[in-house]
Formats: sequence, C-alpha cells, structure tokens
Amino acid sequence: MDRQGGLGEVVRRDVLLHPTSTERVAAVPHANGRDLWVIGHERDTDVCFVYLLTAQGVVSLPVLSRDGFVHQRVQAIGQLKASPNGRRLALAAGTVNPQQTQGIPSVELLDFDPATGRISNPVVLPPARIASYGVEFSPDGTRLYVTDPFFGALFQYDLTAANIGASVVPIPVAPGQAGSTPSALQLGPDGRIYVALTNTTVQAVSVITEPNSLGTACAYINQGVSLNGRRSALGLPSYVQRDLWHFTLKGKCQNSPIAFAFPASYAPDSVRWDFGDPASGPRNLSSLLAPTHTYSAPGRYLVSLTLSLPGGYISTLRRYVDVFPLPQVNIGRDTSLCPGSRLTLNATTVGATYRWQDGSTTATITTDRTGWYWVDVTSAAGCTTRDSLRIRAAPVPRVRLGADTVLCVGTSVMLQPRLVELGTRYRWQNGVTTSALIVNQPGIYWVEGTNGAGCSTRDSVRVFYLDPPTVYLGRDTTLCSTPEQPFMLDATLPGVRYRWQDGSTGATFTPDRSGRYWVRVSTDFCSATDTILVRLYECRQSVFVPNIITPNGDGKNDALQVTGLGTVPWSLVIYNRWGKQVYETSNYQQNWSADGLADGTYFYLLRHAQSTQQVKGWVEVLR
Repeated sequence: MDRQGGLGEVVRRDVLLHPTSTERVAAVPHANGRDLWVIGHERDTDVCFVYLLTAQGVVSLPVLSRDGFVHQRVQAIGQLKASPNGRRLALAAGTVNPQQTQGIPSVELLDFDPATGRISNPVVLPPARIASYGVEFSPDGTRLYVTDPFFGALFQYDLTAANIGASVVPIPVAPGQAGSTPSALQLGPDGRIYVALTNTTVQAVSVITEPNSLGTACAYINQGVSLNGRRSALGLPSYVQRDLWHFTLKGKCQNSPIAFAFPASYAPDSVRWDFGDPASGPRNLSSLLAPTHTYSAPGRYLVSLTLSLPGGYISTLRRYVDVFPLPQVNIGRDTSLCPGSRLTLNATTVGATYRWQDGSTTATITTDRTGWYWVDVTSAAGCTTRDSLRIRAAPVPRVRLGADTVLCVGTSVMLQPRLVELGTRYRWQNGVTTSALIVNQPGIYWVEGTNGAGCSTRDSVRVFYLDPPTVYLGRDTTLCSTPEQPFMLDATLPGVRYRWQDGSTGATFTPDRSGRYWVRVSTDFCSATDTILVRLYECRQSVFVPNIITPNGDGKNDALQVTGLGTVPWSLVIYNRWGKQVYETSNYQQNWSADGLADGTYFYLLRHAQSTQQVKGWVEVLR
C-alpha cells in the first residue's frame, strides 16, 4: 500500500489457492473482526473449502465442509454470496449448457460459522426452471434472489417461511424485451440489488429498489441504471459483504423528523449516531438502534454511524444527508367578510405545487364564503408547509328608510333609518353624516350605513311634490360610466309627461358624454323643469396579470390568464427581452402560452379597445 504515493500496487498475483474450483467465491469477515474467510467450492465434489486470510497472509490448510450435492464439472459457473451478517451462504451451481443438468440441484442455502469457518446445514432449493446463476441476499437477510439467465427469469425465496423451497415466487422482468435477461446479482452500498444483463448491446443494469419487500413489492426496474456506454454482460464484481453495509433514512425536510435505520442482521452490541448537526446540542448524538433527528436548518449534513460488533470490531458508516427547506407561505390572518364581497387567498411560491382544502391546485383561490381555508404548499424537493385562516361573516347594518313619500308643495319631512344601531356611521347623498335628514324638496334621497366591521348597506326613498309637478335629477355630478354600469337620469313621477333636451319622451335618460341635461315634466295643469350638469370620465378597470406561466402541458398555469378584462376587447402585444415583438392580437382570449418561444422574461402591453387604459409589465416563462 506504500507504492504509487499511497495509492497501492499489486506486487504478486496469480497465486494458486486451491487446485480445483468452480468460479464461485466469496469473502466473509472473521468473528474476530480483523481477518477474512475466503470461501469456494470444488468441481466434481460436494466439498466447500474455506481459507483464513490474516494480515500475515493465507493460512495454507483450508477448512473443508461438505454441502448437499456434487457440483458436476458442467456446473462450474454461478455465484456464491454471504448474508449481511455473514452467517448464511447461498450458491448457484449454473452451467453453460442447461440441458446437461436438467433436474440436477442448482441452488443451495447453507449456514456458516465465522469463528471456525465451518459450513453446515445445507438446504437444496428446488430450481425454479432448469439452471441458476446469480444469487443475492436482501439487506435485512430475509429474502434470497436467484436468476436463471437461460430462461430470462428472476425468483425470490422467503427465508422466513417454514418451507423456503415452496416460498419461491417469480419476479416479472419484462420477458421478450431486449436486455431483460438477468444474470449476476450484487447488493450495493445503497441497499439496492443490481442485476447484470447478458444482452450484448444493452448499456444498462436492472435494479431491485426495495429488496426487503416480499414478492413483486421488491420493485424490479428493467434497465433501471445506465452504464453510460458500457455493458455488464454476465457477471458483476465481488465484494466483502461488510464493505456494503449501509444505513437508510426516511425524510428530507427541515423541521420534520428524519428516521434512520440499518438492517437488524448487522447485530451490533451497541451503536453511536452522529447526525452532523452540532447546533442541535445533545440531540446531535444518539445510541438508539433506529433514531430520528430533526434538522432546524436546511443544508448538507454528514451523518456517521459507529457499530460496535461482537469480538471488539468497530465499523463506521458515513452518509451525506441533504435537508431541504420548507416553503414559506402566508395566506393572511383570520378575517371577516362582508356580504357580496370576495377575498383572494394567495399562496404563490416559486416552483411549488398547491392543494387547498377543496382539492384545488392553483396558487390562488377567490371566495365569497365563510369557513376554514388551508393550503399545503409543496416545494420541488417534496417538502410541505400548511397555512390556514378562518373567514367569518361580518355583521351587516340594518338601514331601512321606508316607502316613497308624496308631499304637498311647501311641506317638509324628516328621513331617518327606522332602527338606528349603535356604532353605525351614516352618510346621505348630500354628504351629511347625521342619522336623520330634513328635506323640503322633491328628489331621491339615500343613506348609507357603515358599521365597525366595514360593511355597508344603502337604502333610498323618493319624495314627490304635487301640483305643480316637481322633478329632481339630482345634483351636478362627476362620475365614471361603462356600458356594463351606465349612469342614468331618472325623472319618474306618477301621471306626468316627459320631454328631454334631445326630444326624447321617456321617464329616464342615459347620458353618453359630459354635458348639461334637462327634462320638462308636465301634467294637464302645470309643468316643471330641472337641469343637471354631468361630467363623465373614463372608468379604469382593475386588471391583474400574473408574473409567471408554466406551459409544460400539465393543465396548470399553461397560458397567461389575465383577471379583470371584462367584456370589452383588449389588445395584447408581447416583446422579448431585446424588444422584438413576438406576439400580437386585437382581442386577447387568455390563450398565450409562449408556443415556439424559449423560457425567459417577456414584456407585455395591454390596451383597452374603448378607452385609453393600458397595462404593461413583464411575465416569466418557465417550463
């Protein structure tokens, strides 16, 4: 090991260990935790040989044991593996010509004593087909996997069953597909079993992702790992079983317990965990076999597991753990909602997915109902944060002025709500803020009541004067008007005739521009005229444009959805970051999804078709 600057160098090779042997070979740690047993099997006999390997070299005399059947010369190929605790062996006595060994035993399970090197209690398992080649134990030692490359088959034996041979079940391996022929098996340091494929063109290996699980729950994935241009062919490298020891974890998120465990077959006398999180104080260390640890901060942590094994042997396993941050979400505090009002709850978080209490998966929801609302926001790493609030119904003031009133000329009336509620503020159409209003002129009078919760209710009453007829169009006014909510002048009186400044004779008139308007109201005996100055200005709509779309075809946020466009058309122009126009329409239909365009930032300009209102900004395209 001192050669090549500490990298090491093989200085002696091709040393004959045993005069006759099959290719089956394995190495198991000695019970003393220092030495190794090198195990093999002779050809044309039923003898297993076991050599002791120490720091001084190989002990020349092997320990010889007999197994359950003679390994014929044609059965020279196949794997020999040890269980994770080194106390059981499994071998496959394969052949290059399966027709020569049809009906001959080819799978065997044995006990091994790591203190003496003795092999005992051979159990010959029935071959599931004709011949076997690959064998491997699951990390917890409860399952045995065997391959038959001649028939493209993979089988699992349940080592906890009373009749192990009868427990064999086939594991589907996509028969008939190129590269689906399993051969050698090898447990990896990640706790998964890798499967060599004999096809000469396939540049991948298959993988058993959950080898401790029973039957098809072991989750075999055909060609699950690419070899980047290389091939596995029939075999895989051999390892000392303890070199593949590992521990597992479940969980990966900040402020959530992460569970750690290792196979019970390791059977340590004691353990010591170091979670690589000194900021957690005493909780950074644990002597439990299967502890949990909660990381308060995201990041990468180096976790160490030290196993104290029988015989005084110490083994330390290390693994990095990536802890991901929880998404930050705040949809607001508990609140009250007035009747007719709507509230938008916004949980938008970059790269996250959403699930609200009603099952919707959008970043925002808008509601006009009371109740509990919550959202689970899940980051791309799979970490979830929940936020919630309660919406209650806000109380509404009761405002009732009563029926319309008809008065004679020269009289007055006091208008006020029938029930004046404590804490309610009032505002009349003329700006007066008392709870009552005395009027001596005809017209429409309204009062608006607003309570402490901010909810408002309005009621109105008409006051008529008879003989002569009296008309009141209201005070000169300035307001905005839209086709959806036009401003209308109303001169309605009972039993009269009307004539407006443009010659029309209806009871109402809708101004379409600023100006002075008048109406003459007549009876058979008298008439009256009223004039009003109306100033109309353009109503600007409240338009919301999101700043990101994700047109990946999943049906969620695939197109630019603009809120508040109304019924009047809006034109839309899109520019890229260099100012080049990439999209234009005179009537936007909520369907721009950046087809044919690269991800990145784009700038938009929205224009209202019947006004000068325009909205501009930027939007991110992220697939």
